[in-house]
Amino acid sequence: MRGVEMVLTAVVLCGLGVLLGYTEADLVLAGGGLADDNADVYGTIVDLAGGPGVANIGIITTASADPLDSATFYQDLFINTYGAASATWIAVTETSGNADTQEIYDLVMAQSGLFFGGGDQARIMTAWRRPNGSASLGMSAIIALEAGGGVVAGSSAGAACQGNGPMLEGGLSYQALRYGAYAGGYNPDYPDDLCYDELGGLGLLPGYIVDTHFSERGREGRLIKLLLDTEFSGRGLGVDENSAVHIDSNGTAKVLGTAGGVLVVDVSSVEMLDGDYSRFNNATVSYYSEGDVFSTKNDEYMMAEWKSDLTGNEYSQYAPTSSNIFSSPDANHREYGVFRLMATLLWDSKELSSVHDTYEKNPSFVVTLNKGDGVAYGGYSTSTAVWTISYHRMTVDVNYL
Repeated sequence: MRGVEMVLTAVVLCGLGVLLGYTEADLVLAGGGLADDNADVYGTIVDLAGGPGVANIGIITTASADPLDSATFYQDLFINTYGAASATWIAVTETSGNADTQEIYDLVMAQSGLFFGGGDQARIMTAWRRPNGSASLGMSAIIALEAGGGVVAGSSAGAACQGNGPMLEGGLSYQALRYGAYAGGYNPDYPDDLCYDELGGLGLLPGYIVDTHFSERGREGRLIKLLLDTEFSGRGLGVDENSAVHIDSNGTAKVLGTAGGVLVVDVSSVEMLDGDYSRFNNATVSYYSEGDVFSTKNDEYMMAEWKSDLTGNEYSQYAPTSSNIFSSPDANHREYGVFRLMATLLWDSKELSSVHDTYEKNPSFVVTLNKGDGVAYGGYSTSTAVWTISYHRMTVDVNYL
């Protein structure tokens, strides 16, 4: 039945043209670290906003420690490299106090697309949301622009603020598993603790918490833990660096770029276990990479046509293990993207599971990856010739020693 799962019918996702095409109410969420020449991402943003010579891009750099400098960079990039007709800085900063003005509302609504730069997502919500938690005029304009057919895009912090669930503000996976999640935002006294804004983000991606710089920094544990501790009814979406996902109004998502992918996290079937620290079974994760398409509203997907089912065609007999599964920054030599690597090597082996642990001890968390009833596809990228693996529905168990 795997073929049935992979080859979705036109009826399921509103037609292949809709599945792979661009429609109104588009989001483009990038994981940060976007290369200037990543035309898959920047070019898509311009196309969705009307195309070269037509697109009017509003540049929002509220998250940056130097908003003007960031805005100048993106203005040059969108106009001189990707051909936008205009790239206008929307000068709302953390301290400007002007997001709730008619001037900013009108300026936002004059654009055909918006791009949120990186930095700190807390600055975005401080500036664009009223102190009582309601939307400012400017924030209302952002929502109206996207609902009316404009594209809203963001990278790093500019993507992390787009969900409607509790908004991540910081923390490492190990600390998340050991101490849990804390509301109220970032606490400089505990810089590595998992913290979040309980009021959420801009809300343009309903049903999701968004995380960025994802695989590279080993953020799988923290996203799973935030979903569990907040009892958020939706899912998590983790976007890798120099990669993005384009989500249209139907909830159809396509991975953009060749450097990484996106991890979708579902904790609706998790079994919680008693203990002093995090213990649970059956967190479900799916990893989609270059060219893959999936639904943000259900469990349906279609892998890139150049990937094929790995069942029975695995390269290795055994899967390796890691003693630094969440890419700890405290390790003598930090390894990036360990969880992603261990997961893909498991799927390319004949083993059914692999067991890993954290670099940090006291306690040491044991992380078991299980194929279960999932499936993986692999192939050589038609654009880079690099062997690439995606998988659907792997489960993650966490215990401790």
